[in-house]
Amino acid sequence: MGPPFGLERFRFFTLVALLVSPAVPGQDPGISVGSTVLFNTDCARCHEGECSGRLSFNLPPEAADQHIRRHGGDLAQSQVRQLFELLRHMKEACAFYPLPFALARDGPWEPETLRKLRSPSGQSYFIPLGPLSPGAYRVLLQGPGPTARPCVELIDGDFDYLDEIDLEPEDGGWRLRFRTGKAGELFLRVKAPGPAGLTRVELLDDPAP
Repeated sequence: MGPPFGLERFRFFTLVALLVSPAVPGQDPGISVGSTVLFNTDCARCHEGECSGRLSFNLPPEAADQHIRRHGGDLAQSQVRQLFELLRHMKEACAFYPLPFALARDGPWEPETLRKLRSPSGQSYFIPLGPLSPGAYRVLLQGPGPTARPCVELIDGDFDYLDEIDLEPEDGGWRLRFRTGKAGELFLRVKAPGPAGLTRVELLDDPAP
């Protein structure tokens, strides 16, 4: 059976867009996926409500370095600089920094991709679901057993949290069901207990009423 119609249509138009414009707008090649995932899993929660609507971010780099090291620990200077730029982007653009991943377009994801989206601590994941149309969806999470309930947060592109979500065990993993009433980017933070972490993540249309 092929992919659900809603996701299949999304993937087609995404492919057309990529052929026309292969670069991710606003993406700095000097900022790594690893630093972006670290920022979005460990730092972003404290700063999501502080964006300035594209106003200038005037915190001196030295002060930002001290803040980053105080909370992030012993990091290489190159990574501290990347985290500073990620903080600047969040405060000025009021958006998560773009990642070259979208579960709706690329999924399902296996361990090779999921490792790139796992925080250095090994405890958390930052999963861009991609721009979704209004509707009902489910995310299947494999890896944590049925007794190791993951902690999940579903966030839209305006840093608003979706509260009406349902997380239940399914087929040895977990099923997250949600509905979004507007088109736009959605992001999933997952804290998955245990050393194995996530082994498969899939996004599907949800036919249930």
